[in-house]
Amino acid sequence: MNIKQRLDEIWSQDYITSLPFQVKRGYCFAENSEKKPFLITGFNPSFRDGQDHMGDTSFKVDFYDNTHDNYFSTVKKMLYEDEYNIDIRGEAAYADLFYFREQNQEFMQKQILPNPNGIRFTVDQLNLTQHIIEEVIQPRLIIVKNKESWAYFGKLFEEKGWVWMGYKFEFIQNMNCGELFRITGLLNSNERIAPEIKETNLKGSFVLFSQHINQYTPIEKRPFARELFSIGLWAHAEKMTKEFAI
Repeated sequence: MNIKQRLDEIWSQDYITSLPFQVKRGYCFAENSEKKPFLITGFNPSFRDGQDHMGDTSFKVDFYDNTHDNYFSTVKKMLYEDEYNIDIRGEAAYADLFYFREQNQEFMQKQILPNPNGIRFTVDQLNLTQHIIEEVIQPRLIIVKNKESWAYFGKLFEEKGWVWMGYKFEFIQNMNCGELFRITGLLNSNERIAPEIKETNLKGSFVLFSQHINQYTPIEKRPFARELFSIGLWAHAEKMTKEFAI
């Protein structure tokens, strides 16, 4: 899958000219090219002080890099615990749902979604993201570490009627760090943003919906590597059991 080519197409659409100037900074995406059992999702890449105002870029997350970063250092800490000899850094991928660069957390709600062209922009990006998750990463566990992202997976369908990617979920249990669900399929809705995906490759995968996790999140509210590792084993065991069932 050529992610850059698809983003070039999106950022070349006529509707881009009607969107806020932040969009015209260009896109930024995490490089993903292989299957990984664990996927951590963010919302969109930040636009940080000192960055150029224009230009498209990509980045590859190195979970073994110990360089401090206000955002990714917290993410990395969720993936290993020396005390328990658990390290899943090599089995994890990272992806944002959207690719515009902006720091303001209210930008999407206040400046993109109220604009009809902003809806098209949102759908085009999310369609690409769903294909990356479905066709490239195919995780056994997705950690959705930003509450604003919940709706885009389809979690709020029963409550709000919002479909977006349109996954169908089965509730598993509440945890200190969030709510655990299992993907059981796709919603039967013509509002799904990727109707060309007829069946999901993620059936049986787990999704942990957590609150926004950053350096200020209390330790007890953060997922631990031992929890993620156990859930990943659970999902893998269920899959293998079904494959070997007579």
